[in-house]
Amino acid sequence: MTLQANLEILKVSFPETWQKICELETTLDKNLVRVVTNKKAAPILQVGQVYVHDRKNPRQDAKNFIEQFKNIPEHSDILFYGVGLGYHISAYAEKYPDKSFSIYEPVPEVFYQFLCNTDLQQFPFHLVKNIHLESSQDDPEKFCRNLVTRVRKSILIIALPAYHSLFPKKSQTFFNQFTIHLNERKMELGPYMIFQKLWTTNIVKNFTHVLNSPNVLLGKRKCFFNKPAILVASGPSLEEEIENLREIRQKGLAYIFSVGTALNALVKRGIYPHAACTYDPSEENQIVCREVLEKDIKSIPLLFGSTVGHETVEKYPGPKMHMLISQDSLARFCLKPQGSESLDFINDAPSIAVIALQLLYKLGFNPIILVGQNLAYLDGKNYTDGSTYPSHEACQMHLKNATLVKDVNGNEVPASETYIRIRLHIENYLRDYQDAKVINTTKRGAHIEGTKFLPLDEVMGQYLLSPVVEKDCWHLSSRSYDLDYLFEQNNSMNTACTQVTQLLEKCRLDLDNIVSLAPSGDVVNIEESYNRFNLSMENLRKNLFFANLITHMSRVELQFLLQVIPEISRERNPLRKAHMMEKEFRSYLDVCEQDIYSVIPIYQELNQKLDQFNKVYSVRKKAAKTKVLLLVCDGILTDGYVYISAAGEESEKFSHKDRAGIRILREKGIQTLLINPEASPLLNQAAQKLEIDTITSNKREIVDTTLAKYSLNISEIACICSNPRDWELCRKVGLSFAVKDASPEVQQNVDFVLTAKGGQGVLWEIADLLTKDLRF
Repeated sequence: MTLQANLEILKVSFPETWQKICELETTLDKNLVRVVTNKKAAPILQVGQVYVHDRKNPRQDAKNFIEQFKNIPEHSDILFYGVGLGYHISAYAEKYPDKSFSIYEPVPEVFYQFLCNTDLQQFPFHLVKNIHLESSQDDPEKFCRNLVTRVRKSILIIALPAYHSLFPKKSQTFFNQFTIHLNERKMELGPYMIFQKLWTTNIVKNFTHVLNSPNVLLGKRKCFFNKPAILVASGPSLEEEIENLREIRQKGLAYIFSVGTALNALVKRGIYPHAACTYDPSEENQIVCREVLEKDIKSIPLLFGSTVGHETVEKYPGPKMHMLISQDSLARFCLKPQGSESLDFINDAPSIAVIALQLLYKLGFNPIILVGQNLAYLDGKNYTDGSTYPSHEACQMHLKNATLVKDVNGNEVPASETYIRIRLHIENYLRDYQDAKVINTTKRGAHIEGTKFLPLDEVMGQYLLSPVVEKDCWHLSSRSYDLDYLFEQNNSMNTACTQVTQLLEKCRLDLDNIVSLAPSGDVVNIEESYNRFNLSMENLRKNLFFANLITHMSRVELQFLLQVIPEISRERNPLRKAHMMEKEFRSYLDVCEQDIYSVIPIYQELNQKLDQFNKVYSVRKKAAKTKVLLLVCDGILTDGYVYISAAGEESEKFSHKDRAGIRILREKGIQTLLINPEASPLLNQAAQKLEIDTITSNKREIVDTTLAKYSLNISEIACICSNPRDWELCRKVGLSFAVKDASPEVQQNVDFVLTAKGGQGVLWEIADLLTKDLRF
């Protein structure tokens, strides 16, 4: 096999690698690497005086080398660092004929000799996912950054031992970059692995709380523009600033926002912040308001992220406001502000301090003053006393593994990886917040680039000179969103919810079909089975319920699947391709199925609340036009029974609630009319007692009579039904009600069915329905 023939094979299989080796061929150092043969005529790679392979028996040595790696099947990804002449890679392919791998060659001269001395027709190219040649100083960093994003579960790097001694600088650079990017990837994926399902569960369970509370970013930006805000965290330095914060709160010199468990520390000392911020999606997040719950404090607003643990919002006793977090896919799909403002999200972050910093900046606060934001250990402590964490002392292992960072005075303080990561996030945002002054008052805390350090008492002397806090600073409308848009979107989502399980099952069946057809050799049907499966997956992906909820619950699994799809697409062997599809897609569909069946019940619970609210909302929209409410006496104002006294006198009973309801309706501009077809004196007398008018007309003509007498249009008339004979009347008017004991056919055709029976305060319920605070 000649070099040219191998290049042709490489060109077909890996054109980018072929292009690079062609470009490098004229610049290669041909003296760096040479090939010698042993007594059995086996080629051996030699660099200087060192042999890359065993001189006597390179093939057996390669087999022994691969045998050292007992856990190869456990890893999703395999990378060979250094190709040599490929002996160890061929040994690997013999032992693991179905397990793919990638190759990174740091020395192009080695790869050139590999092409000159290896028969690629005998090389396991069908298992190779990627080949990368290092040709510049930036290559290791770029490759490792991309590599870790493609790792599905875990990766094993098999490095030729000789490379560590032959090319020590290259090896050290590569593995340093790999470690750096692997750690970054772990930190990036960690929250997704832990929280991706909790985020979706919480946004569904919190949705009614979001709808019932004001969005703090809508309508309040101008109120806080250029006013000072203090962001109080629960770092150990907080203890030193308690009296300063007490004075600031008492004199209204700045708005105080607590983040996380700082709320407990402040409340224990009698300092109530202007708002408490929280966003952690876990159930344990309830710890942030333990003091508020125990003391049943109702005066501190909770400013919660929409993905926060739903238990926190459900139990919090005080007023609530919300901010939409970027992970909230349901809000992104269902919500639109009432006015001209656009929907604004706070980017998810590793700390509530980063969330609050974004919020305060968006609200226009300036300066923003950080208190208790240590982001480092202080005298062995990680949190201030009173924050209710189980321990305020950092464990010795954490302190031992801590990294020394610069503090606000230029000294060194120990910090954990988490603290460093949070600090870097804060610094990233501060680079964009050039128009805001951020002051760090945290004594002996970590230096935060982009902030100015100034002790809090000096900040008070320079910046907090007069009261700025408004008494009703959080007076906001409780209704932030366009309800018509919400119900329209939810109807689409609800329809998709009823279809998603069928779409998933269709994908399963089409995958089964691929597996069953693969051994047949029927190329046409096999190709058609791929097309059907792709179409089914596309239909599932486009389903609104799946796209807006399920995809986000399994985003890590989806990311891994997307990484392997190109490899599946390149496979030409039908059996191997079917096996790969079965393995990768089946596991993903199984995860999706679990997520679907876990979220459907909580979504259906939410949908029932939205549906009930929509009925009331629709009634209110129609009632806004209503000027007259028509009703009959029997079965509406009375229970339809005639009562006979001991003296033999007949009577009917009326509810006192109806009189109050009539008065409320009148105040709302709705006149109640009692239909009296035969001008009955008894009905006239009842109407007088209830302080309502009567209208005399038969039921067929009552609507026309009312329209003419009161100069109305149809949309301005409402009525209440109980009897099937009244249905024709209800069908003609703009708004219709039915009492609880009305016939089923009436209940099915009116706008709203009341919970009250005839004679039990029907008009009171209607008045209450149209005037009470409307909440989900």
